[in-house]
Amino acid sequence: MIRSTALHQPLALLVLLMLPLAALASTTGAEFQSAYQFFYDAATGYLGRGIAIVGGLIGLGYGAAKGSPLPAVLGVILAVFGALGPTIIDAIFGSAVV
Repeated sequence: MIRSTALHQPLALLVLLMLPLAALASTTGAEFQSAYQFFYDAATGYLGRGIAIVGGLIGLGYGAAKGSPLPAVLGVILAVFGALGPTIIDAIFGSAVV
């Protein structure tokens, strides 16, 4: 029987070895630039804002209906990260040159 840690260690090593390649991926791949620009514009534009607002409202509504503050808080967090997330991610990966 194979222990689960024996399977996770090579996978973790592979991920750590691939991290430098992920940092360089932000500056290469011109063929994906149009797809990246489309998704970034959609996420930061009215589509992304609409999804963030609807997610926040669903969380607030579900939390109010259930009588629990946790879904309401998660809905607000979803709305904040939905609105600010693409800009933060772009800043992190845009400056991550190893």
